[in-house]
Parts: sequence; structure tokens; C-alpha cells
Amino acid sequence: MQVYNDPRKKLRSKINIIATAFVFIAAGVLIILKNLGMLDYSIYRIFLSWQMILIVIGAVSIVKRDHTGGWILIGIGLFFLIPRITGTGYIWLHTYWPLIFVFIGVVILAKLLRPEYRGKENVSSFSSKEYSSTSDNGFVNSTNTFGSVKQIVLDPVFRGAKISNTFGGTILDLRHTSLQDEITYVDIECTFGGIEIYLPSNWMVENKLQHLAGGSDDKRFQYSQNFDNSHKLVLRGSVTFGGVEIKS
Repeated sequence: MQVYNDPRKKLRSKINIIATAFVFIAAGVLIILKNLGMLDYSIYRIFLSWQMILIVIGAVSIVKRDHTGGWILIGIGLFFLIPRITGTGYIWLHTYWPLIFVFIGVVILAKLLRPEYRGKENVSSFSSKEYSSTSDNGFVNSTNTFGSVKQIVLDPVFRGAKISNTFGGTILDLRHTSLQDEITYVDIECTFGGIEIYLPSNWMVENKLQHLAGGSDDKRFQYSQNFDNSHKLVLRGSVTFGGVEIKS
């Protein structure tokens, strides 16, 4: 299995922490201002909305150099905020919602004009900035945007994973490895895409994923199974307009 060292891993982690802290601080300040009557409700419902969540996720993605997925999330968030900002109502959305497809198409085409893509006919999913999958001593790092990644873990012990999936499909196959720690974590960020995780049928799984217009499901055949209660795999993170499936 090929191993990569990512020197930007700590920087991305700090960006995630700072962005999360900023969101909670901003949300708290807005709620306090509304409770004190210092913030009009029409403004409050703009900043504390699912549309703004998409915009924030998109902005963080851009900072993390995921420009394509980031701009698409920001565009979708702004599009659905227009009725609230302008007061035109949702009749406007009913008429102009196909503009979302036009916007996504323009962003995808703009991606081809970026310098790193000019003159390249074949781009490996492992060398591209948009798709990467690495493993280091049983720990998996996988980032996928507008593509497909399949990671089969062959290390004797699986020590965890960090999966980021945006407008793509990711497969993590853990059927050829084992758990050693009492609790092993898989951190997931799935936005407008799907993640499939293949596990041995007797692994105990705890699902702590947060969902926004998304879902997750354990599709293993679990009847009459002798589960390994001494080890547990915990899924945590967020699923936004996407899905996570556990299979065996």
C-alpha cells in the first residue's frame, strides 16, 4: 500500500477548528442580539438558516483549496437565500431553480481552465489535488471531489480514518483488517455525495453522524450475529445532501 505524507494536514485541522469556533461564536452573538431586540427577525432568519450553513461549508472548502465544490455550495446557498433577501417569495424559486444546473455546469467548465489542468489529458486520481487516498500505518486519509475513490485497507490493524467526500463517491473496504483499540473513529464530511463502508458482519458500529438533508444506514445482515463487543467502530461527522451506507 502506498504511503503519503501530507504536510498540510495540521493546517487543514486548524482551519476546521477555527471555522467551527467562528460559526458557534457568530451564532451565539446573533441569538443574543435577537433576544435583546437588537436584531430584526428578517435578518436573523437569513444568517441562521440551512442556506447559510452551505455558504459557510463552501467558504471553508475554498480555504482548504477545494475551489470547485466550495463555489458550488456557496452558489446553491446564495440561490436559495434570494427569496428571503429580496422578499420575492418562493414563486421565484419555482421559476428559476434550473439556474442551479447552469451554475454548476459553469463552475465545472471553469475548473478546466485552471492552469494545472491545461494540457493534461490523463489525470491520476491519486496525483490530482481533487482526489487523494492515503494510508499510514492503518490510518486512512481520503479526500474526493467530483470523482471516485476506493480504499482497501490491508494493514493488520485499522486505526481510524478521515474521509472528505464532495460531489463524488468514496468506498472504504475494511473487510481485510481488524480492530485493536476499544474504540476506533471514522471522521466523515460528506456533502452532495455518497460513501460506502464495507465491514465484517460482526463489527459493532455506533453511528454519531449529524445529518442535514442526508442519511446513513447500516445494511449488513445482522440477525443471529455474534458481535464483537470488545471493540467498537464509531462514525462521527456530518452528512449534508448525501448518504453513508454500511455494507458487508
